[in-house]
Amino acid sequence: MRLHWIDALKGIGIVLVVFAHHSLPIALDTYIFSFHMPLFFFISGFLFDFGKYAESAAGFVKGRFRSLIVPYFCFALLTFLFYFLLDTGFQPGVTNIEFLENSALYGIYSILYALGPLVSYNPPLWFLSCLFVTELLFYGFAKKYYGEPGKLVLWLTAAGVVGYLYSVYVPFRLPWNADVALAAVVFYGAGNLFRKFVERETEPGSGSSLNSGSGLSADSGLNTGSGLNVSLSTNSDSGFREKVFRAEKFFLWAFILLNLLYLGYLLAFPTTDKLNMNVLKYGGFFSFYLLAFSGIFTYVYLSKNVGSSKILEYYGRNSLVVLALHFPLKDVLTKLAILSFGVELEYFYYNLAFALSLTVLNLICLVPVIFIINNYFPFILGKKRSSRASKKDRSSQVS
Repeated sequence: MRLHWIDALKGIGIVLVVFAHHSLPIALDTYIFSFHMPLFFFISGFLFDFGKYAESAAGFVKGRFRSLIVPYFCFALLTFLFYFLLDTGFQPGVTNIEFLENSALYGIYSILYALGPLVSYNPPLWFLSCLFVTELLFYGFAKKYYGEPGKLVLWLTAAGVVGYLYSVYVPFRLPWNADVALAAVVFYGAGNLFRKFVERETEPGSGSSLNSGSGLSADSGLNTGSGLNVSLSTNSDSGFREKVFRAEKFFLWAFILLNLLYLGYLLAFPTTDKLNMNVLKYGGFFSFYLLAFSGIFTYVYLSKNVGSSKILEYYGRNSLVVLALHFPLKDVLTKLAILSFGVELEYFYYNLAFALSLTVLNLICLVPVIFIINNYFPFILGKKRSSRASKKDRSSQVS
């Protein structure tokens, strides 16, 4: 069975990603950027089952390469072709897209280097290469310290400190966003540690395993309770367990309160000094992690307690396609809106109604694209064609 609250959480996250890539009011823009990408690293870590790959590092690397790097290159090439054809068809002989102004060799280098700022025609793709490096980094830590949570936390903290210092003092970027991965592994590791504390409740006769995978597209195989309760092993002392429950509730509500206070502060005193992992813009060390975790646990709580949403779960299950294609679609929809209303682009800046409208329209337009990719081109997502589709093909050949 699936973890429906995780699907809903991914759905919330990917909707916020699409929403934030429009010109939002400054307060909302800064608020969303404080946690929306750390949230996806956290989810990815939560879904990672180390036991499945503990004895096979090669299998782990191969699987992650197929599920993250293959989609990265497929979508990088597909969306480049889209922009090239759009630019050529819209104004032949005139280059409108900045990425196309560079030489072909530089374009190949940019795609291979896999930085969001370099792949400027579709920046969200930075997450895929970064998550790949983040997972390799965490796997290395887990291989040695998975049975020693204290040491694992220590190494994760050290990586976070190094990642922050790198962003401040080192003037050049590492390929595949490895510099961002140093900070991202903190959220990934926190998600995996949180997985150990989530209370496991299974339906009678059902299994109780969590399938591993990225926070963008992985299935998960366990229904959990509606609360954020934690459970220790059955042999743990009940008194100690009660203390953990109380501490968990205290920190949960402290994070939620911090998140609400931060949003309120931004609404009263909006600032353009927003956090952005893609460009190593973290702000203060403690504020970066506190604000990110406050947002993460606020929306974890909401996704587990507000109730199921088929729409959010749908986009959560298909968040990889949304991540990879919403940016080009946003550009097209924005251009059509400008032509339809006969106004300049600046007219839509910081316009909440416009951003909401285009976000909804973007998500609706992606539904047929999601269907086509899932059913006819799953290799783009690093997946094999489903047995159901294969049976249809065989039956059609027989008939």
